[in-house]
Amino acid sequence: MVLRHRWTRPLNLSQNLKGKVIWITGASSGIGEELAYQLSGIGSKLVLSARRKSELERVQSTCLQRGVTEDEDIMILPLDLSVFDSHSSAAQKVLSKFGKIDILVNNAGRSQRSYALDTSLEVDIECIKLNVIGTVSLTKAVLPDMVKRKSGHIVIISSALGIMPVALQTAYSAAKFALQGYFDALRSELYDENITVTTICPGPVVSKVVENAMTTTVDKTAQDLGVDAAMQYGNRMPTARCAEVIIISMANKLSEVWCSRHPILFFIYIGQYMPTIYRFLSKFYARKRIQAFRETLRGKKTN
Repeated sequence: MVLRHRWTRPLNLSQNLKGKVIWITGASSGIGEELAYQLSGIGSKLVLSARRKSELERVQSTCLQRGVTEDEDIMILPLDLSVFDSHSSAAQKVLSKFGKIDILVNNAGRSQRSYALDTSLEVDIECIKLNVIGTVSLTKAVLPDMVKRKSGHIVIISSALGIMPVALQTAYSAAKFALQGYFDALRSELYDENITVTTICPGPVVSKVVENAMTTTVDKTAQDLGVDAAMQYGNRMPTARCAEVIIISMANKLSEVWCSRHPILFFIYIGQYMPTIYRFLSKFYARKRIQAFRETLRGKKTN
């Protein structure tokens, strides 16, 4: 479900995105992987980036089987978002192959699930470094050519947590709030350059984001601690539906999109339009969430 804007779905998305050069980070799994499949079906030219080359090759193979995009129109470009000095050269490789970058989809990132007082500062730093600074760095590597051509589109996969913070995700909430602020300001700077900035705020989506989330230390995931199931939200949106909403938002060049199911969607509205009530309600939710988290940890330690 998309909110914050009224929009009309284009009768034919291929008119808007067919042949466009679209660079997707975090393309080896989850939302990024599904975006690649659906965009290859439209006929977009794709640049697929993530750290694991083998997984990118798997996604590329599936794109060629399912979609209409030709082999020469899919570029695999392994990339570590936290290695900032590699971003300019990566952008140049894309420009050398395709001559332009029409749309950059900043999808890569990593979540966090842990009690703030038990979480090392290293986790907070890594979460900000990867989710915020890495995204900003890659965007800055791509923008000069877009400004030169007076054409381009930056898409940021933020989160509902960039609108309403949640207990046990302090670092991740901070990172997503930072993305919201940075790209809201950037949008106004790029207005006269004919460059669109779209911020997508998904709620819970079916993916492995919780299993791979950092916890008390960078190297311990929620799955390692056995708390991934306890930290899942209910009524998650299917990955394919989320990707479809993102593509529709890209095609319509929307500014900000809320993409979630209820009850999260309801709480986003409460947080935006009745913040005092939201803060009151969030205390009760936080207490319940923290209790479930701690009980799960105790259960794992005793087994």
